[in-house]
Amino acid sequence: MQYVDGVLQRLALEADYRPAGWRPKEIADFHLLVQCAWAAKVDTDLRNMRLLRLRPHPGGGPETVLAPLGESRQITLTFKTLTSHMAVTFELLTPETESSR
Repeated sequence: MQYVDGVLQRLALEADYRPAGWRPKEIADFHLLVQCAWAAKVDTDLRNMRLLRLRPHPGGGPETVLAPLGESRQITLTFKTLTSHMAVTFELLTPETESSR
């Protein structure tokens, strides 16, 4: 897994990290997403999990989906298939990045 944003990386790797302004539901949703990504063998394993509420990214290719965190944050997941496993890139969307897409 690759994290484009340092906040996401810290949130994934440091159990006690709580980013400023993040609600507990957003943090819990992110941890669930990371756990499911670790368990997935191929991208369809994640895409088929309804509880993650993944949806196609408008303007993104077939390898890119959006994952909601709580009610106000979104993450872009970009899937890459490597020879022996799947890789996922996580990128936190901000209002600025959403409006530019």
